[in-house]
Amino acid sequence: RYAFENELCEAVSQGKLQMEKLLYAELRGGSFERRLQDPVRDVKNYSIIMNTLLRKAAERGGVHPLYVDRTSAKFAAKIEALTDAKAFPGMMREMFSSYCRLVRKHSARQYSAVVKNAVLVIDSGFTAELSLQLLAERQGVTPEYLATVFKKETGKTVMQYLRDKRIGYAAHLLSTTNLQIQTVALHCGMPDVHHFSRLFKKQLGQTPREYRNATQKVIAVPQE
Repeated sequence: RYAFENELCEAVSQGKLQMEKLLYAELRGGSFERRLQDPVRDVKNYSIIMNTLLRKAAERGGVHPLYVDRTSAKFAAKIEALTDAKAFPGMMREMFSSYCRLVRKHSARQYSAVVKNAVLVIDSGFTAELSLQLLAERQGVTPEYLATVFKKETGKTVMQYLRDKRIGYAAHLLSTTNLQIQTVALHCGMPDVHHFSRLFKKQLGQTPREYRNATQKVIAVPQE
């Protein structure tokens, strides 16, 4: 059991999502011994342990605690709400894949400290007014230095990275909510809705309204 746990943690720290099916098969096989009379309490206890272990593994994988905490809190609530022990393998599979995806998406271990901090500020605050000058001042470096190392390490300029985050979030809001397009633009840190619409179309090939109509299947969107 401990060897298996260590293997899972190592896989999460490297974002090895391909181990998901092997994990599910192992858990469905009932290879873990029961320690309590109550099967639900038993799987809850083990799930809490694994949530903690996989959280630490994601941090070792270079994910900032800001992101890890969100995922950890989500699964803490799911564990608490668990009422059927049979749901345990599926929840563990979801937990493993979620932490793996977190590492794949947010790992910053390959970045220098300056770039890592800039990425964190943008990822957690892209709705605010941000600029190369402001990001550089926060770290006590020149804008020229930050621009150079950021492009070298991420392959994007600071403003390209910021724009991609904003447009990505806008696409999410357009496909999952019925917020007005102007409100979506504000939520993404772009108060000028016309500028937002131009950037959105340039990035995704559709206007915000066209994207919403193409992706939103369930939510009825009121006329704006």
